[in-house]
Amino acid sequence: MLAVAIAFNLRTRCCTITIDFQSSKMNSATGKAKSFLRADFNVPTAMADEAAGILVANGALGCAVKAPFSPNPRCSKTVCLEAFFDRLTPSRLARIESTLAAAGMLSNGRRRPTAHRVVDPGWSTLWKRRFTPLRIGRRLLIVPPWSKLEVRGRLRLVIEPAQAFGTGHHPTTRGVLTMLEAECSKRHFHSALDVGTGSGVLAIAMNLLGVEHVVGIDNDPVALDSARHNAALNRLDRGIRFSSAPLASIRRRFELIAANITAGALIELSSKLKQLLASHGRLILSGVLASEVGPVMARYRPELRCVASRIERGWATLVLGR
Repeated sequence: MLAVAIAFNLRTRCCTITIDFQSSKMNSATGKAKSFLRADFNVPTAMADEAAGILVANGALGCAVKAPFSPNPRCSKTVCLEAFFDRLTPSRLARIESTLAAAGMLSNGRRRPTAHRVVDPGWSTLWKRRFTPLRIGRRLLIVPPWSKLEVRGRLRLVIEPAQAFGTGHHPTTRGVLTMLEAECSKRHFHSALDVGTGSGVLAIAMNLLGVEHVVGIDNDPVALDSARHNAALNRLDRGIRFSSAPLASIRRRFELIAANITAGALIELSSKLKQLLASHGRLILSGVLASEVGPVMARYRPELRCVASRIERGWATLVLGR
């Protein structure tokens, strides 16, 4: 049997799937490579994460955006989402298709999905090929621990792909990183707070971009372990403090705050985030769909105004100031 651990994180809209392909690489009865059933679904790009969550809830072992994937914000409005199953009957596939269609997650004018059997190509190591170095903005370079790539003029940020959200490939993470770089190029920030730190990628970037005192908070122990591990990989384990302290318990103000969570959480935490922002500080919000910008901004005005924004693949990143 395939060993599968699945967690759908509503805070980050991220579907995290860990599959132990090592234990299933060979079929013990036949000695042959394990095979799976793959079904392809054409879905709106901005809803790929939510669609993956529905597929996993309906029995998919894992999902992937069909290669070639490009982080280019000018990419297609539709992506092909591949879902892998141990078993998939035509009736079950029809029910899944109906569920996605009812949620508005299937693109119109496309052929109905069909299942195809595929042989495991060695996913236990193949996934590393897809996690390639990623350039963000003008100064950041995100690399996995096994990459030795260095680019002149770019800050090397090492991230271990794990269960915690945040490798820089999702538009929300990339949007915040781009805005962090832009803001840190204009002025020097002495203190920063990363709300919902996940992998710690934003907190680490803040420190690399010159912020001396950085705090990252998260209520997920797995995320905090991942964040501390990644900080150590970047030799910044002493320059950043990660904590499970609730946002409500924090009293000090910060010159720079990043919160890459959901629109609902940003609305709920708006009063506290405004309170924690220093008088001349910057608050960067993401995890917000373009259609959700209005309701979110309504909770931050009139105390804060939007000084910069960007939209990529349907996700918005907002920079607020007084």
